[in-house]
Amino acid sequence: MADAPINIPIKKLQLDLENPRFGLSEAKSASEALALLLQRADLKELWDSFALKGFERFEPLIGVKAPAASWENPKVPEYIIIEGNRRLAAAMSMLDPDAISDLSKKSVPALPKKFRASLEELPVFIVARREDANDYIGFKHINGPSSWGSLAKAKFGVHLFEQQRGSSSGQEVLNNLSKKLGDSPSQVLRTLVAYKIFEQAIASEMVENPSSSEVQVDFSHLYTMLPNPATRKYLGLGEHPLRSDQIVENPIPSSHLDKLAYLMGWLFGTPTKQPVIQRQGTDRPALQKVLASETATQTLETTGDFNQAVQEAGYAKDNWLNNVVKLQSLSKTVFSGIADLTVPLIDEEREKTRERLENTEANVQRSLKVI
Repeated sequence: MADAPINIPIKKLQLDLENPRFGLSEAKSASEALALLLQRADLKELWDSFALKGFERFEPLIGVKAPAASWENPKVPEYIIIEGNRRLAAAMSMLDPDAISDLSKKSVPALPKKFRASLEELPVFIVARREDANDYIGFKHINGPSSWGSLAKAKFGVHLFEQQRGSSSGQEVLNNLSKKLGDSPSQVLRTLVAYKIFEQAIASEMVENPSSSEVQVDFSHLYTMLPNPATRKYLGLGEHPLRSDQIVENPIPSSHLDKLAYLMGWLFGTPTKQPVIQRQGTDRPALQKVLASETATQTLETTGDFNQAVQEAGYAKDNWLNNVVKLQSLSKTVFSGIADLTVPLIDEEREKTRERLENTEANVQRSLKVI
């Protein structure tokens, strides 16, 4: 990175069409990039800041020289901003509110004349290659103060993996990315594989692209399913742990595309059905249990009845038995804890405690009669 930023007229700065913030969308033009940022980034916060203080120059943008063919004036090079697109979009739209009139219904506040000059020329660190800024961008948006969403992080991770794949083994690249992204190699692996699966599902029109609609999806639903062997088998990835060579285009084989379509519907819903995953802490393990049962899976595929499938998979029974084990352990803890009380219970506390213990005993007795 250059030793010091240089001031560059904003008209010579281009939005990055490959911005990870776009998630799974692709921008083919500057106007599409601006539209995506208006949709996915919080520009209002920056507009309000610019209206109050102008462009604060303590954190310059980062840019790389654009291909000469894209220059407006061949004698004056233009630059693609690879870090700071949200700030650049906010400045562009504030200087020219009409530029977004056809792209968004959002109202841009008036820019005081005294701050206009601060937006017309912006400080930019120039790097020779995109790769030269990866460490800084990764720190800021993965572990730093301006965190991206899970899809943007996954897109950035895939970009880094594909950059380095030819120079090192897949596992070495994952280990390196683990340090950059702040996650374990196994977490990075399943996130990147999940991203490629999600790309495949969108290309096959199994799920709507969250970047091109108002539909919000929780990408974590997908990558938290992949450590489960039953899920991997269902998708045709095999029961063995994920491998780095599965971070490829279309990782799901064509023979299992129907299964992928089912899973996408269960995780993210369809135009006519709600997703079965409403509460990740309970519904995701239940779905994994269903996928481990051929009968329960067939029920879910044919009827869409998640509750019936869960019952057929025996998940309710397993949960109940687990609760019995927890109750036994807690009862021992409660009994042994009586001796550890250093302050005696007052009458009111003693009565309430006795009532709770008697209610617990009554519930246990009723359960014993049922079984």
